[in-house]
Amino acid sequence: MTSGTIILQGCISRGIKLSGALAAAGLIAAQSTKDLPDHQTEKYAVVTLVDCRSILDPVLCRDHIGFYHSAIINTHDVSGGEMLWDLAKRCYMSYTNAKDNNKHFTDMGDLNFLMCKAIENPGLTPSSSMRTAFISVFEDPVMDDSNEMHEKVGVEDYVGCSSVHGVGPSVAIFDTIRDGRLDCACVYPSPLHSRDQVQKLIDNMKRILVDGCGSVECES
Repeated sequence: MTSGTIILQGCISRGIKLSGALAAAGLIAAQSTKDLPDHQTEKYAVVTLVDCRSILDPVLCRDHIGFYHSAIINTHDVSGGEMLWDLAKRCYMSYTNAKDNNKHFTDMGDLNFLMCKAIENPGLTPSSSMRTAFISVFEDPVMDDSNEMHEKVGVEDYVGCSSVHGVGPSVAIFDTIRDGRLDCACVYPSPLHSRDQVQKLIDNMKRILVDGCGSVECES
C-alpha cells in the first residue's frame, strides 16, 4: 500500500478530505520553523479552493474546460506539539462549516475586489507581492490513473498549476493522486521566499505526513 493510499485511508476514517491533512502538515511545518515554546501559538490562514462546477446551474462536468473555482479562507491558531490528524480535523471542519454557510459565494465579490486591486497596484504590497494566506489547497485532489497512456506517447512526468502575479499564498499545493501515489506540485513566490526556504518547509511537510501514515497503519 502506497503512502498516498494510507493518507487517504486516514482521511476517510476520520471523515475528512486530503485537503485537511495537507493544510495541517503545512501549518505544523511552518510553526516548527519558528523555534517557539510549545504553549505559544501562531496564527495562519488557509485558503481552500472549491470547484464550483457541480453546484452551478446548469451543472458542469468535472473536466469542463475553464476556471470555476471559488475560495474559502480560514485562520487557525497553531502551537507546538500539534498532532497531524487533530489539526487536520480542525482545518477541515472549519472549512466545511464555512462552505455550509455559502462563504465561497458570499465572499466572492470581496475577494475578487481585493485581488484585482493588489494586481493593479503591486507596489502597495510588501515586496510587491501580497500574501493572502500561508497555504492554499484544493478541496479535492485530481485523480489520475493514466500513466500507461503517458508512457505510450513518451511523457515521463508533468505538473499542472496556475498562479497570479502579485497576490496569493506563500505556498500553493496542487495535489494529484497518480496511480495510488500522492504527487504534489508546490508553487511559491520568488524572490519573496527562497527555494531553500520552501524546500525545507516541504521536506518537513513530507516527514509529518509520513509520520501520520504510521499512526494510520497502527490503527488498522
